[in-house]
Amino acid sequence: MAPSVDELLSFFDETRFLPSLRARSKAGVLKELAGAFAEDPDIRHQEVLLEALTAREKLGSTGIGKEVAIPHSRTLSVPNLKALVARSKSGVAWGAPDKKSVKLFFVVVAPPQDRANLYLPLLGALVSAVQAKGSRDALLSAEDWGGMRSALEEALRG
Repeated sequence: MAPSVDELLSFFDETRFLPSLRARSKAGVLKELAGAFAEDPDIRHQEVLLEALTAREKLGSTGIGKEVAIPHSRTLSVPNLKALVARSKSGVAWGAPDKKSVKLFFVVVAPPQDRANLYLPLLGALVSAVQAKGSRDALLSAEDWGGMRSALEEALRG
């Protein structure tokens, strides 16, 4: 059975919303994204999380096109599935198939054995959610977490 939109939204929260990334390089953005998990008491060894995201990126770009990237990894540094959303106003070169700079980032991390088995369903739902230009525009223009959460909910509902 597919997870509900509410279940998917539960992996995001205000503490993991970065409305304006400062980094301008892929390495810098990955460091900033991993750093966003630093305040989460569940996250062990933030540097291991950064290494996992970087290693995954070296396997192939997580840029999916249309100014969106979904860096993701399974790692022992997280006890359960976590996600964040971030934006870059100027965009970052990410090696996406369409060669466009990425402005919208979703990060999904999970332990190797995700009990709820929602890692892949969440990745798939995010890819589907950003296909419509209207959804991407709403996600890029949300002014605060409330607006972002609403835009994300609408995009996930399709």
